[in-house]
Amino acid sequence: MSPGPRAVEVCVSDEERAELSRWVSGAVAPRFAERARIVLACAEGAPSSRVAGEVGVSVATVRKWRGKFAAEGMAGLVDAARIGRPKADLVLSEAEREQLTGWARRAGTAQFLALRAKIVLRCAEGGTNRHRGRSGC
Repeated sequence: MSPGPRAVEVCVSDEERAELSRWVSGAVAPRFAERARIVLACAEGAPSSRVAGEVGVSVATVRKWRGKFAAEGMAGLVDAARIGRPKADLVLSEAEREQLTGWARRAGTAQFLALRAKIVLRCAEGGTNRHRGRSGC
């Protein structure tokens, strides 16, 4: 039985070790602290399977962050921008904006229509799906 693929070696500078330790102590979001724990354990020479067990993640996750750190350093641990088609701008005429605003504000408008009007208006203002309000686009 073969031992499997050789793990990527992780070398951590003193500055990186200090920053990763800061991440582990809670200075960043939990997902970054988890990545820092993975890298620090890998830097100690622990195999991916042991690191996975200690941190509570899959071996594939350990391999992913081990490799990203080895290739890109600290920059490899941050979230990359999502890839996708750019969103087209929604441009409303003044008449369209007035009609939608009227539907959104009028008490007699059906709720489904008022909600859709608010969504379109928010999108025209540059709102995104990540907007925490009730009407995003």
